[in-house]
Amino acid sequence: NLDSSTYFSDITSNKGYKSFRMQFSKRWTNFDTTRIRQLTGFYEQELKLQVKPEPVLFYPFSGPDFLYPSLFFPEASQYVLIGLEPVGTFSALPNTQSDSLVNYFKQVNTSINALLQFSFFRTNSMEKDLKSKEVDGVVHLIFLFLNRTGNQIVSANSFSLDSLGHKVYFSSFDSLKQTDPKTSGLEIVFLSPKNEKKELNYFSLNASDAGLRKNKGFSAYLSQMKQFNTYLKGASYLLHKPYFSIIRKTILNGSSTVVQDDSGIALHYFGDNNQRWDYQLYGSYTKPISMFSKLYQADLDSLYRLKGSKTLGFGIGYNFKDKNSNLMVAVHQ
Repeated sequence: NLDSSTYFSDITSNKGYKSFRMQFSKRWTNFDTTRIRQLTGFYEQELKLQVKPEPVLFYPFSGPDFLYPSLFFPEASQYVLIGLEPVGTFSALPNTQSDSLVNYFKQVNTSINALLQFSFFRTNSMEKDLKSKEVDGVVHLIFLFLNRTGNQIVSANSFSLDSLGHKVYFSSFDSLKQTDPKTSGLEIVFLSPKNEKKELNYFSLNASDAGLRKNKGFSAYLSQMKQFNTYLKGASYLLHKPYFSIIRKTILNGSSTVVQDDSGIALHYFGDNNQRWDYQLYGSYTKPISMFSKLYQADLDSLYRLKGSKTLGFGIGYNFKDKNSNLMVAVHQ
């Protein structure tokens, strides 16, 4: 457990860092005493009783969001995240000039705004925020969330995949960025607050059918994934589309439980191949926000009316501000 004040004293003594730490700590304390308590309560009272514990939690279209899966699936020992956002490097940190660090911490603050306020990262914002000079990928934000949720980082490595889906490690994050393979990966080994050894793998790649057909390495990795649950939130309704069939079939064929809002897999796909699922519904389903209004699901609306739903108790997903949030727990039978 590295003492940051000793090993990074040139950074922690910087005025820019001190200002960031003071402001962010206040912000996080407020977030912790409100939102995190709500999410933890929902896990203890609902998810813990319904979701079969599996060693792997699969979270496509996650961006750098480690926070929500860690709270909803704390029993997982491995988290597999996928996003378009780059892995990133630590190139900005060795430069301890005051102005540079002020920009760095300002960019970190900007990048996490959406998740803390609305519960999801906005793809367009991430495309801009995580390609800046200072914060050039998800590693910065994932490290922050790991630390703030009480985890101890043991190691962090960058990698790609060979054609069989095996990891090929790079000597540095800069080397990965310069190589720019079809699959860029971030592996973080960490100890949980309960001192359990866990692993987070983030994959930066194109998860559409066209992208995966060209990506033998990740396709092989997917085919080897066993015993997992899936979480989907703020997923841009991509899994409604016919050209995301590979990732959708992987989820439906391999998941013990799928926890998602309506932006995840369209309800009608759950009946493919005569599969049987048991559904528990939360919140209310009205209609998607205007940007996705054409993706209204009449069958999901009917299911809510037929089965009824439990109170969710907090906003989540794209309807966060409208208080029309919904969540579905689908358990494979």
